[in-house]
Amino acid sequence: MVLGDEDSDFVFGGVASDHFYAISVERARFKEKLLPGTLSLVLHNSASNGQTYTKTLTDNSKVTSTVTFTDAGRVYELVSGSLGNVNTSVNNNGYTVSNGSYGKLLPDVGVILLNAKALGSTPVSGGLLLELNENPNSIIFSGSKSNLQQGYDLLRRGSSFRIQSEETISSNFVFVRARNGEFNYSSNPSLITGSGELRHSVMIDSPQSYITAVGLYNDNNDLLAVAKLSRPLLKDFTKEALVRVKLDY
Repeated sequence: MVLGDEDSDFVFGGVASDHFYAISVERARFKEKLLPGTLSLVLHNSASNGQTYTKTLTDNSKVTSTVTFTDAGRVYELVSGSLGNVNTSVNNNGYTVSNGSYGKLLPDVGVILLNAKALGSTPVSGGLLLELNENPNSIIFSGSKSNLQQGYDLLRRGSSFRIQSEETISSNFVFVRARNGEFNYSSNPSLITGSGELRHSVMIDSPQSYITAVGLYNDNNDLLAVAKLSRPLLKDFTKEALVRVKLDY
């Protein structure tokens, strides 16, 4: 679904990898899509050699000159850095030395892919010394934790993840004009008596009304939207009104 071809390889920064972790952001936690350049994901590993290693990842949307698209929309590489600012201390593009980028950000579908091959690199190469099980028939590596458990521990120990969301809002302006001879009588049915006459005689010669809302209709006379005025607008035969309605959708 991501690549559009089930026979294609996942390539992270020019390097193919057989192992990756997928993080699916809860759909109810963001709006239309994730906002590139706001990601900060901390990973922490306690290696078998007794050392601990920490890496903060972000996306390269602020430094890339071209945007890559797949069937899942836009794709950005995950690099060393925070909040869109790339850390070039390991490699000049924020990648690992020999295993490509740290993963991919797919903001349009709310998915983050972590390149396990890059995370398994040595710390001097930019990795976290993650010990991956290369045997596809076993999920346990040398009696230690499974690949899935190791990936989960990276996130749990890092305990820091932030990214903002975004949505595209289209705005349209509609201008509604009420001429001096229009809308001077209230539409409230209590204004009319049972015999069809105006209940208050003053409304015959000098009617006044207050415009409180504007209804927007389609060609079939179906009410599609109602715009509320911030305050009632006095209307009589001596006044014209021009109301600007802003539609955000």
